[in-house]
Amino acid sequence: MKNESYLCFMDKIFEVIRASRKAFLTLVEDLTTEQLNKIPPGFSNNLAWQMGHLVVSQQVLCYKLSNNELVIDPTLLDKYRNGSKPENFISAEEIEQIKAYLLDTIDQLEKDVAANKFANYTPYTINTYKGYRLEKIEDAIKFIVSHDGLHYGCSLMMKKFV
Repeated sequence: MKNESYLCFMDKIFEVIRASRKAFLTLVEDLTTEQLNKIPPGFSNNLAWQMGHLVVSQQVLCYKLSNNELVIDPTLLDKYRNGSKPENFISAEEIEQIKAYLLDTIDQLEKDVAANKFANYTPYTINTYKGYRLEKIEDAIKFIVSHDGLHYGCSLMMKKFV
């Protein structure tokens, strides 16, 4: 059983991730499917891809690296993985599913962490921050805070051009 200060710390991290993702949802709530698909000049992706990338990154860094079954549709992995870009128009239905995943996957992650489903975590070195290595699930969850913030900031800029 984890101690009380650890549980409080993790609760706060999940609170920050949820707040960031809710802010993202608020950022895009008034945009059309066409606007979410527009790739602004100077960018290689769009706001719909940004949302999908947050979901897929969390699934890969938490579930895949610990050999757990993904919570999301696995066909989304190649579309939104690191280094990918939108190849086709992203449908309104897929965008709605991704929006739901933004919060649902964090709720599930929190439950799965409490159930100790991540004991077999495979260490992984992050490309985004050279040399930063994830050794356990807590490292991945802490990294998600930074990663989500990075993409939220990028998305703030993108919205100005759609």
